[in-house]
Amino acid sequence: MKKRYALWLGLYLGLLVMSNSAMAQELSISGKVVDAKTAEPLLGAAVRVKETGGGALTDALGRFRLTLKVSTATLSVKLVGYKERTVVVTESTDNLVIELQEDILRAEELVVTGVATGIRRENSPTAIGTLKAEELLPAPAQTIEQTFAAKIPGLSISQNTGAPGGGISINLRGVSTLVGNSQPLIFVDGVIISNDQIQSGLDALTAATGVGSPRPQSQPSNRLADINPNDIEEIQILKGPTAAAVYGAKAAAGVILITTKQGRPADKATIDFSQQTGFSRILKKQGTRNWSADTTGYFRFFRRPAPANLSFIDYEDELYGQTGFISETNLNVRGGSANTIFSISGTARTEQGIIRNTGYSRYSARLNLSHRFSDNLLVDVGLNYINTNSDRSATGNSNNNVSLPYLAAFIPSFIDVRPQGGIYTDPTNNGANPFEIIDKVTNNERIDRVVGSVKLDWTLFRTETQRLSFVAQGGADYFTQVNTIFSPINTIHEQLAALPGRSIKNNTPTFYNNLYTSLIHNLQAGGISFTTSAGLQLENRDINSLLLVTRGLPSISNNLNQVANVQQLQIVTKQYDQGLYIQEDVDIEGLVFLTLGLRADRSSANGDVDKFYFFPKGGASLLLSKLPLWESLRTTIESAKIRVAAGQAGTFAPPIAKFTTLGAGNIGGLSGLTLPSRPGNPNIEPERVTEIELGFDLGLAGSFASLEFSYYLRQISGLVVEAQIAPSSGGTTRFENGGDMVTNGIEVALNLSPVRTADFSWDARLNFFRTTAEITELKVPDFTTGGFGVALGAYYIGKGYSPTTIVGRESFGPNPNAPNPNAAPGRFNGLVLGNELPDFRVGFSNSLRFKGVEFYFLLDWKQGGNVINLTRFLTDLGGTSPDAGLDGEIQRTALRTGRNPVTGQPTNQPLGTPWIEDGTFLRLRELAITYTFDRNLINSLFGGAISYLRIGLTGRNLLLFTPYAGYDPEVSNFGNIAIGRSVDVTPFPSARSFYFNLSFGL
Repeated sequence: MKKRYALWLGLYLGLLVMSNSAMAQELSISGKVVDAKTAEPLLGAAVRVKETGGGALTDALGRFRLTLKVSTATLSVKLVGYKERTVVVTESTDNLVIELQEDILRAEELVVTGVATGIRRENSPTAIGTLKAEELLPAPAQTIEQTFAAKIPGLSISQNTGAPGGGISINLRGVSTLVGNSQPLIFVDGVIISNDQIQSGLDALTAATGVGSPRPQSQPSNRLADINPNDIEEIQILKGPTAAAVYGAKAAAGVILITTKQGRPADKATIDFSQQTGFSRILKKQGTRNWSADTTGYFRFFRRPAPANLSFIDYEDELYGQTGFISETNLNVRGGSANTIFSISGTARTEQGIIRNTGYSRYSARLNLSHRFSDNLLVDVGLNYINTNSDRSATGNSNNNVSLPYLAAFIPSFIDVRPQGGIYTDPTNNGANPFEIIDKVTNNERIDRVVGSVKLDWTLFRTETQRLSFVAQGGADYFTQVNTIFSPINTIHEQLAALPGRSIKNNTPTFYNNLYTSLIHNLQAGGISFTTSAGLQLENRDINSLLLVTRGLPSISNNLNQVANVQQLQIVTKQYDQGLYIQEDVDIEGLVFLTLGLRADRSSANGDVDKFYFFPKGGASLLLSKLPLWESLRTTIESAKIRVAAGQAGTFAPPIAKFTTLGAGNIGGLSGLTLPSRPGNPNIEPERVTEIELGFDLGLAGSFASLEFSYYLRQISGLVVEAQIAPSSGGTTRFENGGDMVTNGIEVALNLSPVRTADFSWDARLNFFRTTAEITELKVPDFTTGGFGVALGAYYIGKGYSPTTIVGRESFGPNPNAPNPNAAPGRFNGLVLGNELPDFRVGFSNSLRFKGVEFYFLLDWKQGGNVINLTRFLTDLGGTSPDAGLDGEIQRTALRTGRNPVTGQPTNQPLGTPWIEDGTFLRLRELAITYTFDRNLINSLFGGAISYLRIGLTGRNLLLFTPYAGYDPEVSNFGNIAIGRSVDVTPFPSARSFYFNLSFGL
């Protein structure tokens, strides 16, 4: 018995000792994470324990708490925008303060290297642009693209129309094709989304061009405009093939990777609410001739004496003078546990346009959910529903005057066409009344859209030195676009038609889906890290657009029953792509980084659907500042890197290049099919863009400043051009791979932080870039494209010329075809009038913070770059230009008529020169003044229920300084086309917006 009791006593004492030992080893750590310079608490910092893998996130006051069963803890603290900090804790503490240094150089930021891999920016061999949520929206924006402008070197945007609902083009590193897609490939949480510009059918009303034309002029919106900017967490921009080669045959124009806001573990869910209320007004008026103020030139222009009494009606103010009220409400709820995190957000935005009866609304909801099933399996899912509604009236080019700005160009300021008692008249005999168009004509676009994403990250095995993971990512983007255009029978312009009353409906269901699967192997061998990735990619696109144009409505209703005439147009686009890739990334001691990859693509868009096209890439970077010889310089230059990269990507030919579209014919009452003048080419191949990028990055000591410099050179081969073919083949032209082009440019990004104290900080960012282009080989005769013919300015495509060269006739008048003595034999007999490409572009932002007050502004400067201002051409014709009839108008009248209006003698002057204008501008893109209330004050007022409270006044597109005579030099009559963009034909004018903002967190 005694032995048994002794045994139990010994076991008990042993367990007690072990328990006391375990208790002695337990650490209780609490504290806060703060900004090293300002001492402000940092929300959302991740505090991870290297020994156990656990951790916590800091709350709104920067606080965290950990209870660990270890005797020593190595804490790794990370927060986006700050340098990683490591702290070793050997005993329990309640007041640990961890200070984080701001990562002005963004060295810790993860950037993309492949489909499912990334590296620290410090090691990247290419210049990848990034935008964080706080950089995107210092001022509210109608669409995401507006927030890009002037923030990334190499990226420029162009507004196709100022109408509500978008219509913006994005360009990365200049010209990459002549007829192919010029817009970047866009991913949202791993899903390829549509950014198509789908015809609304407005051209059928305005007769600007034929229905179904490949160069529509209906100023359509682009579908990236549907995505709520407030949902965005981060955007990464791969500017060219050196970075985007892994995306293959469709990535020559660059890739934009958008990540939306995710959840985060927390003791309780956090709620962020914001409300913006504001208004918009016209940004810039062209001005109109006030004949009542000075009748000097009246006779010269109208060829008759001026009336005794001339009134003045400012039609710009009458038509575009509405104050458009704006309201936007955003709500985001984030939270979760250690294994499951979620983010739920919603937005409601409504805004009126500067033209009566125009406006835009967007309602959207998003759910992001992430669940860790085990240490080896993580699944992310996302779902986004969007509903938008746009009313855009009738603007842009017109051949029947059914366009507000086009019609207004021919209404002198002394003739009153405003409605009187609800009666609309046509005293100018233009065949339409602009106020009647505003009040009665409908141009509506409705979008219902669902974007779903899923990502599976499964670790198949792991050891201390290796890990093998399987990653599957993809989803679908489905939307229906419904356009309704209605011109009732009881309007002046319809009463003049053979079949009065028009109803135009367009229904376009669009379905994109993609799946990317990858195996990723990581190997750590001493100081060298190897990351090998390989995978399969499947992508599908299905667009089915059905446009119905009806004429001869029986009444003022929009019912299509019993219409007199019906015209249908259906455009079906189906594309199936397959890709294979393999990539190796090597990190040597954090000093040298090497990458090598290969992508193989085949697509139904190619002539040979079974043929794989290969796109390689490679790159290397060297961190000079980690070499021993750099020690003597470290007190001045903290970091220095040189880098080089090369890669290839492609551009698909347009769908009309491969296929032969048969027309409908009727012979002797029998229906049949007719051959087109442009048959398809079954051998068409994608264009290939080879890019080399060289650069260096520097960071000054103390994070005072950083500098990024890049030079790139591109060789585009296999350019798709339209070539003449023998008439005996049954056609006249055909798309072929028949040209080469070279582009190059430089990009500079300078970040400054000259002052940073607890009470005051000043941050400035400046970026500069320029690009040039030249056709180096052309297997077809030189030709012109774009615009409305050489007489009004067109784009010249010829060897030795930039494809954005604008040309016009050498002479006009009695001998319009006079030879140009400077023209090369067989070349275009004309005059070079300008170039669309600017000399350079500069973005400059400043953010100054004093205690709770922040002042921010963003300037965008474009130097040079010509615009074909046909809006001014039309106002010159109509006598409504501000200088109509003055001496400055004499030359334009002479060019228009071929004779001097004063002497009556023939002239021999270049046509087009007065309307090819300098597109230089300096624009105040964004302005914000905000005040964040003191945390202690908020806590005392609201008992800790509110984590922050912020109010502010903001504005977007507030000021524009430009010699350009039109509404805005940032314009494109033909939308998102590669060549021929800078043509201005009576667009919807641009607007400036002002907001009052209120935001708080719970």
